[in-house]
Amino acid sequence: MVQALIERDLRRAMKRENIEELPLYPEERRSRRPTSEQVLRLFSLAERHVILHRGEPVKTCEPELTALQKQILELLGVPTAAYCP
Repeated sequence: MVQALIERDLRRAMKRENIEELPLYPEERRSRRPTSEQVLRLFSLAERHVILHRGEPVKTCEPELTALQKQILELLGVPTAAYCP
C-alpha cells in the first residue's frame, strides 16, 4: 500500500507541476510513470553515518542529495531535513 501511495502522490505532483517525465531509469533515461521501485532505488545510497567513540557520537556524515533527489522529495512533500538535518 505504501508503494502505491508513493506512486500516486508523485504522479499527481508531476501533473500539478506540469512535469511530463523524470530521469529515474539508469543512464538518466526518463520515466513518464515513475514507480516506487525507481524512487526507492534513487535513495538507496543516501545514508547517514554516525561515528561513535565509546558509545558517544563524535561525527555525523550526512548524505549529499542530488538535484533529482531533492526534486522528488519536494514533489512528495518530504522536507530534505528528513535526510540532511
